[in-house]
Amino acid sequence: MEENTGNSGENAEETNLPPKQVEIESEVKTEEKVERKKNESQGHCYCGKERNLNIAELLCANCNRWYHESCIGYQLGKLVPFLSNYIFLCKNCSPTGLESFRKCQAQISQMCVTAIANLQQASTKEGKNKLMFNKDKEIIPYIEHHWEALTTTSRRVTQSWHLTVQKALVKDLHILFVFDETSVENPMYGLIDSDLTHIRPNYDAMIKGGMLKVTDMGIQHVVQCISQLRNEKQCVTFKR
Repeated sequence: MEENTGNSGENAEETNLPPKQVEIESEVKTEEKVERKKNESQGHCYCGKERNLNIAELLCANCNRWYHESCIGYQLGKLVPFLSNYIFLCKNCSPTGLESFRKCQAQISQMCVTAIANLQQASTKEGKNKLMFNKDKEIIPYIEHHWEALTTTSRRVTQSWHLTVQKALVKDLHILFVFDETSVENPMYGLIDSDLTHIRPNYDAMIKGGMLKVTDMGIQHVVQCISQLRNEKQCVTFKR
């Protein structure tokens, strides 16, 4: 009985706090919630949730935060995850207060990176964890199926671009891609950096190249993207 009475007394002390102290504690808890929400949202979209590699996400050129396609109000058109040929400003960074998005003409090497990244993520989702993929049976079919989502360039009428894919993969070996030397008859390629979170537009290079400019209002577009990606140094897709 005495033990129960003691507990009741302790509860009474906890609940019967002076009004001023209750107010202070309430303010502290509110501030903690705001701070927690701020920390959760920092670097991750308007919704404050973590990145989701299974859906398309865009990196803001100004605040360097990722935004889920489903959380963006702008009509983006066809997209796939792991694109790097675009410029995006979130509504918090855009001078107009509206989201700004522009997809650029992609180089074949960029399309290959995006294709392999999506094949790798799909494999991970299935629990297979493959890192190397067949050029003819997996990489090229992915590009062909998702052409409009990968680039602003019109779909090729002939299949001559298949050879261009081969050339791009070989040219950027040990830079963007790795090759399985044991599969000469069935060429298998993967990404030199298998961490898919590193794939992003190289905004720093775009600023240095004059395609984006830094102003008092934040980062702004300068020229059309179609001509922006002609210099390969401005198209680095892996950035840590």
